[in-house]
Amino acid sequence: MTDGGGAADEAADVAGVAAPVDEPDTLDAEEVLEDAREDALDFLEGLLDAMEADGDVAADITEDGAIAAEITGGDGGLLIGSRGQTLEAMQELLRTVVQRQAQTRVRVTLDVEGYRERRKEAVRRLAEQMAERALAEGEVELEPMNAYERKIVHEAVAGIAGISSVSEGQDPRRRVLIRRDT
Repeated sequence: MTDGGGAADEAADVAGVAAPVDEPDTLDAEEVLEDAREDALDFLEGLLDAMEADGDVAADITEDGAIAAEITGGDGGLLIGSRGQTLEAMQELLRTVVQRQAQTRVRVTLDVEGYRERRKEAVRRLAEQMAERALAEGEVELEPMNAYERKIVHEAVAGIAGISSVSEGQDPRRRVLIRRDT
């Protein structure tokens, strides 16, 4: 008579070892996120040391299950870089390291001194200004932007009647065109 446990359970019983017990998915997810948060902190502290840069590192788990890391104080300009390029590169490295350690997909964001929120607002204002110009001129081409900034432009333009936007080109030269609807 079998209990449906399978050969693995029988082998574990014979060896005198308890069969592995599956934990609830939510507990596993919480543990993975907490480990990922700690990995993010460790990596960023090591990165700051390697760059000989000053800054305080914090990381939280957001309500939607992502890791939000931030560096405050110290060498903000160095860590942000020209047009946020250093920050983008650091975020990509951080994401790669955290996902490798977690062995699963983990969403990770990194900010330095609130740069991302300031940049988001500046891009949104630019999109609104360029939308007004597109209404008058028919079409406006913006400078190349990363995917995050293009998304901000598209969202801002979507709320303006008589205007639409489209991305064109290949990264890293991909840009947004804002057009008057015909």
